Amino acid sequence: MKPNRKISFAAFCRDVLDEPISPAWNVVYRAFDGETLMPAELEAWKNLTGRDTYEPQNSHELVAVKGRRAQGTKTATKYLAYKIHAGDFRRHAPKGDRLHVPIIAQSRETAREVKSYLDNFYQTTELRSEVAEIFRTSIELKNGFVISVQTCSYRAPRGISAPIGLCDEIGVWRVDGADVDKEVIRSLTPAQIQFPNRKLILLGSPWVKAGVLFDRFERRGEGGDRLVVHCPTPLMNPLIPAEELAREQANDPQNYRREFLAEWLDDVDQFLPDSDIAAAVQTGVREIAPAESFKGGYSAALDASGLTGKDKFTLAIGHRASRGSAGVGTKFDLLRGWSRASVGMVCDEIASILKSYWLRSVAADQFGFSFLRELLAQRGIEVRQVPFSARSKPEIFLDTKTAFSRGQISLLDHAESLRELRMLESRRTSGGSYSISAPRGGHDDFACVIALLVNQMKQSDSSGCGFLAVSGRGGTFLHTGSSVIRLR
Repeated sequence: MKPNRKISFAAFCRDVLDEPISPAWNVVYRAFDGETLMPAELEAWKNLTGRDTYEPQNSHELVAVKGRRAQGTKTATKYLAYKIHAGDFRRHAPKGDRLHVPIIAQSRETAREVKSYLDNFYQTTELRSEVAEIFRTSIELKNGFVISVQTCSYRAPRGISAPIGLCDEIGVWRVDGADVDKEVIRSLTPAQIQFPNRKLILLGSPWVKAGVLFDRFERRGEGGDRLVVHCPTPLMNPLIPAEELAREQANDPQNYRREFLAEWLDDVDQFLPDSDIAAAVQTGVREIAPAESFKGGYSAALDASGLTGKDKFTLAIGHRASRGSAGVGTKFDLLRGWSRASVGMVCDEIASILKSYWLRSVAADQFGFSFLRELLAQRGIEVRQVPFSARSKPEIFLDTKTAFSRGQISLLDHAESLRELRMLESRRTSGGSYSISAPRGGHDDFACVIALLVNQMKQSDSSGCGFLAVSGRGGTFLHTGSSVIRLR
């Protein structure tokens, strides 16, 4: 299409991309650009914002708290393409400068999905004539724009000019590091500041009541150059049959409220504070090799799975270590996970790893216990059962939470386990107790094995073995009655 061609966003989607957008999303982006809304659009505006009146204002930032399958991400990528070719950013940048369009996604899988949207736009529509070159994670255009798709990271784009951008699923970025959402937004600000017509889109589904998405939503009445909208799935995506949504609501009303109505829930909380997890991480330490000085002081735990699906069979090994004023705690040495592998092969690897740490026993929950005990017994490993039921699991996790809050845990810098720990939710049940697990559709295999190992450390501490930490010349040592273990 010709640059700066006068065309509305809705017409661009319909006529150029051949993918019309829903009426509700059209209202959102018309309001974002400060266009006048038609009388028929004001009801949607009220549902999106809770405001009875509308005053046109061209905003710099759009914050959309959206339900799942609301078509938020794909519509946002269409808007970015629209602005690249119908906007007027070049006059605010030096001649010859490349203008960047950063799209920052929650995960590699999401990034690949977003990139597939863009590839389709620039390979199958009239926009293909605008392409200079398409790469694996970026698209370079003849007009000097570069669209790049990446995952959220503290190493956010720096040293670029970015008049427009998208932060996708920003509500759950914090699982990859406390405050990573704030750091990314902070780094994007100078990249955009020279453009008076800049546009930044923040999309996300509700998770915990913390972070940029929640803060922006709580302050939605402050006005300024920010538009904050609430985008439940039934309003935004009319293609989803009403009976399917009704079925989801009947099956799990609480999950329906969060996932489809885009509501923060008062009876669901983040289980472990970000600050406690961050304080526990041994930065840059992925694994610690067996050490003779800790021989006899290692413990191990297993969280078994069927090895046929997405759940992982996980192993954790750790030892007691001094944590300064926190006293003696659990220091993790190894975390491993297996999926889609033969049970025999996994048991061979587990037995080999345990023996390398001088271990001949391991704790495991009741899942497949008899089968697992027999297989590992054949390999010289004893399996001790730890009940991990609806009643005992919250107690085990609460002990882990206490250990975190006291600074008694040293974690490995293991991205998947840290993500699972940050995603753990505490839900109040109808009986007044608590359920602790990953969000629906998420995983907690590493989180569970971490909790099991911390529990085993606590049990051995209280089993009358007489552990005593003594500081002296050469370090701090743990006297167990049968051996002396150097802690640091």
